[in-house]
Amino acid sequence: MQIVNEPEAVSRLLNDRRYAAPAVRGGGEIGLEWLRGEVARFSSGIRHRRRRAAVSLILRGLDPAALRERARLADGAQETLAVRVVASALGLAVDPDDVAVVARHYQPHTPVSEDADAAVRRLVLACGGRGDERTAALIGVFVQACEATAVLIGRCRDAVRDGARGAADDVVAEVLRSDPPVRTTRRVSRDGTTLLLDLASADLPFGAGAHSCPGREHAVAIAAGAVERVREVR
Repeated sequence: MQIVNEPEAVSRLLNDRRYAAPAVRGGGEIGLEWLRGEVARFSSGIRHRRRRAAVSLILRGLDPAALRERARLADGAQETLAVRVVASALGLAVDPDDVAVVARHYQPHTPVSEDADAAVRRLVLACGGRGDERTAALIGVFVQACEATAVLIGRCRDAVRDGARGAADDVVAEVLRSDPPVRTTRRVSRDGTTLLLDLASADLPFGAGAHSCPGREHAVAIAAGAVERVREVR
């Protein structure tokens, strides 16, 4: 694997469609491999554009200001806060523990497990029961909330407890700059070489190019609401 940490090179590669997200097998019965094969994150070309549009449509139905307020009022563990906030806003009875199991095995370089397969099946049922691209997109949104937004929330809360001052948005921005939750991403060249791109070195916490995170505004809003919650209960 080749590591790329020069900022200009990272940005260039992220915006070069010749360097694709890691390929996945997909297909088969409902489970983790099926999910990987149906989400925008691990797709390219026409399928990626169609699946990303499905994610964008879901996100357009989520008002960042309303998510922020839900996060500000929410109690409970920070690890599940983002999933609970998004699930509540979507009116879905999603089990955060199922999302956490899937998140641990979501990346193509991590092993598939029976627990993850079972969790995907339960999430499909919770999201309407249809094994289609929209359901996969919904689950993908929850996984991102669990996988990256939850870490962002935790680091923002730690920063406040360590004395960080300024508006909640400023705290979130500084954490994203100094200690982003997603530090690297992978791309594969046409000759099959896997590249590990250092997003942190390039100051691109949400990536760039066709695979940039479409939920940036939502993640920042939830994290800012969590910061406000911490300050209110201190």
